[in-house]
Amino acid sequence: MQLPDLVILALVEGVADVLPIDATAHALVVAKVLGWRAGTIGAAVHLGAAGALLLYLWRDVLLIGQGLWKLRRARIEPGTNLLAKVLIAALPWMAATAFLEASPVPSLADLPLVGGVTIGCALVMGVIDRLCMTVKRIEHLGGATALIIGAAQLFALVPGVGRVAAGLTTVRLLGLERPDAYRFVLLANIPILLADGGMHAVQYSLEGRQPADSDLMVFAVTFLFVLAALPLAMAWIRSAGLLPFTVYRLFLGAGLIALGLL
Repeated sequence: MQLPDLVILALVEGVADVLPIDATAHALVVAKVLGWRAGTIGAAVHLGAAGALLLYLWRDVLLIGQGLWKLRRARIEPGTNLLAKVLIAALPWMAATAFLEASPVPSLADLPLVGGVTIGCALVMGVIDRLCMTVKRIEHLGGATALIIGAAQLFALVPGVGRVAAGLTTVRLLGLERPDAYRFVLLANIPILLADGGMHAVQYSLEGRQPADSDLMVFAVTFLFVLAALPLAMAWIRSAGLLPFTVYRLFLGAGLIALGLL
């Protein structure tokens, strides 16, 4: 691939990994229109997105680090509790994909079906966001609630649902304020992205494939694009809720159906 190709893949799949718009659906659009698949650079995309999340959520990351440091004195701090909730929410997806050995990869023949699922999930996400209360914060989450959020993300094994979208819809259903809901879902996706990217990077290394210039380029571009997209997404969520993403997913679903019928 040439540099523009790598930039497009990093933009489309990397940014879609951290927004409630479903990365799988976007990967299908790119594959259909341009004939590209992320392939081995998918690891660099995930690691770049995870790196951007760590920097964007640095306050939460610092809080977790402080909690871990104080564990040496057998003290349970807010940061330790936050880490426990994040890992509980991430565990179902990590266990499921490890059991399946990978996330399901739909074929181009599935475009109309994925489009229909995308539209249906967009409507559910929009309705729940509008109707549910906004009275809770991350501090109000318990371990059982975090597990429910993690289990809900398993619906994203169905292409067209979207892991971030499924998690965010569930957190809103449970009554969390929109910014806190998005923050928690992003935190829960950091270990998922790190595990997925790291696992594939180790696998490629064992096969004798060393990181190429293209991998480093995709990592850097994904990192920068995601870091730029996150504040914008949070601003939209604060001002308009999930409506912009709902509308976008409705058009995306319609586009997927149209592409599948061509």
